[in-house]
Amino acid sequence: MSTLERLGSLDMTWLQIERNTNLMQVVGVLILETPLDRAAVAECLRTRLLPMERFGQHVLRDTVGAIWESGQVDLDAHIVPVALPPGDETVALRQLVGELAATPLDPARPLWQLHLVTRYRGGSALIARVHQCIADSIALIGVLQSLTDASPVAASLPPPPAVPNFFDRLYAPLTDAMVDGIKLSGAVWAKYLSLLLNPQQVFDYARASTALALEIGKLAGLRDDSHTFLKGEPSGVKRASWSGLLPESAVLAIAEATGTSPNAVLLASLGGALHDYLQRQGATTASVELRTLMPVNLRSEGTDDVLGNRWGFMPIELPVGIADPLDRLAETHRRVNAFTDTYDAQRALGLFSLIGQTPRAVQLQALKLLATKSSAILCHVPGARQARYLAGARIVEQMFWSPPSGDLGLAISVVRYDGRYQVGLLADAAMVSDPATISDAIEGQLGLLKPKPARRRKTPA
Repeated sequence: MSTLERLGSLDMTWLQIERNTNLMQVVGVLILETPLDRAAVAECLRTRLLPMERFGQHVLRDTVGAIWESGQVDLDAHIVPVALPPGDETVALRQLVGELAATPLDPARPLWQLHLVTRYRGGSALIARVHQCIADSIALIGVLQSLTDASPVAASLPPPPAVPNFFDRLYAPLTDAMVDGIKLSGAVWAKYLSLLLNPQQVFDYARASTALALEIGKLAGLRDDSHTFLKGEPSGVKRASWSGLLPESAVLAIAEATGTSPNAVLLASLGGALHDYLQRQGATTASVELRTLMPVNLRSEGTDDVLGNRWGFMPIELPVGIADPLDRLAETHRRVNAFTDTYDAQRALGLFSLIGQTPRAVQLQALKLLATKSSAILCHVPGARQARYLAGARIVEQMFWSPPSGDLGLAISVVRYDGRYQVGLLADAAMVSDPATISDAIEGQLGLLKPKPARRRKTPA
């Protein structure tokens, strides 16, 4: 017997703002060392994923919004085996990820699906897509990681905690002290936080309008970032790529030698790859700034509601226009430090949490403003410190992307997993036709950040 439940106002947002050119799907890729058994994956989903009610519900539209309807889940429709065409397997997998990122999920079924690439580099690959109306990307990455184990033998133990890191804290739930600080910061923010943390309350349109006006005002107050190849109308054709494995030890060594941080080193390497791409496009790179939006978790600590949408964004600008690699690193480090010093949840843009409850004309204006003020979504994904296993197969690489919305054409992810980093791009072809030319250059950019040893002066004879 099915049950009915109306979508919360915040989850409805992601249905409202979805476009054919930008689908609101979180996309993940896992690369497995050995072949993945489909039956074992199905059993894992049956015991770990389906107990979460949202993954067994599909969405019914009506005149006033949408409703969750529970029913039977046909796992055969949600786990799709696929074979890559002959040729370069990495290129073929990237192409498949891009195609799936641009393919809508079946609205008659729960809004998630896995594609199992049965043979990939001696093992398998798994591509996951989940609609963001189920939960924001911070929550969904946690859900996908909860399907994994610390050994080939299935166990319910969580992954060991990561070493504390500022960008990891963006994904951590708000502490009671932080929540209290927001509540004391003013009536508008207190109401706004209440709306975020209590989505099942009766929606107050006056409160939403006030909070939305605050968010749009904060966004409008930012200067426009540079007009580059990332500005324009997305086509709906997506391209995916990711860098090679970057050893965490190498990143740490550069950070220590230059007096910077691993996050600054990675972002400076990304900035260098973007700088060179701009030059190859014939663009003037001087003074180019690319503003990216980083997701921030707005859940309170100890909340039982792990799904749904409870997040905001923090803006950070990449100094892409600086040509010298070490100068770029120094400026990136300065900005990361400034970002860290000024961070608090009050500064998080909550635009997406409210925009779905506004008239269509307001939605379009807000999304266009977002594309004017920013160029990309940038996620820093803290993965497990040691290797994890899915259905008995060891995960050797993993990548996740949040969906860019409106006219944004680029999603960037920096993933740390098992002692290595990777940087991934999911781009609209109208903005970046071949993102591999950017991601494949990041390793070389990392090498340019190694300080050159000082030359020894010759002693006179």
